[in-house]
Amino acid sequence: MRFLANAISLLFHPLFLVYALVVLAYFIDRFGYYINDSRAIGAMLIMNFFLLVLFPAISIAMLVGLKMISGFKMEKREDRIAPLIITLSLYIWFFINVYNNVSYPDSLRFIALGINLTVGLAFFINNFTKISLHTIGVSSFTVGVWILLLSQEKSFIDIGIIGIGGYRVSSIFVLLLSVLVAGCVGSARLFLKAHRPQEVYGGYLIGSLAQIVAFGIIM
Repeated sequence: MRFLANAISLLFHPLFLVYALVVLAYFIDRFGYYINDSRAIGAMLIMNFFLLVLFPAISIAMLVGLKMISGFKMEKREDRIAPLIITLSLYIWFFINVYNNVSYPDSLRFIALGINLTVGLAFFINNFTKISLHTIGVSSFTVGVWILLLSQEKSFIDIGIIGIGGYRVSSIFVLLLSVLVAGCVGSARLFLKAHRPQEVYGGYLIGSLAQIVAFGIIM
């Protein structure tokens, strides 16, 4: 069970969920993008991966290598300060680029603002008390997906993967799966005793609130 809990924590790491949300936002509202060329879309998604996942991960690895933080798990509240500042800086850059680019729809601007508010709130609260970054990330992902699907009134999502093919996925399935993932992540963090229950539930609240506020501002 411990192996499974660790695997869930790694697979649904907040950095991966942020990128997954951005990718899903594209497939949910793909006709809102003024980009038709498949190579341009691929380049956009690759650049987003670098900015949202790879660069923050490299920065954290450098902090660990320089012994500025105790480890990748960042179990101490103090360990999270520098990684959150770096990640928030990169995400602000992402939001500015998205907000000022007329090729992107409001749905992506909403997601970009939502993840910035999520990380910003996580950083603010971390200065006072420890909170689960995993449940902040997974609740932000889940609520973001729900808002996108319900606001777009989509009954299905067409997902096209270059070199593999296209698939049509039921929106209800995606909604239910996102809730299941959120529950599994919270359970895994509690099982591993990485957080107290109030830190896990507080993470759910913060991530959800950030996306709701972002939706109210952008949409």
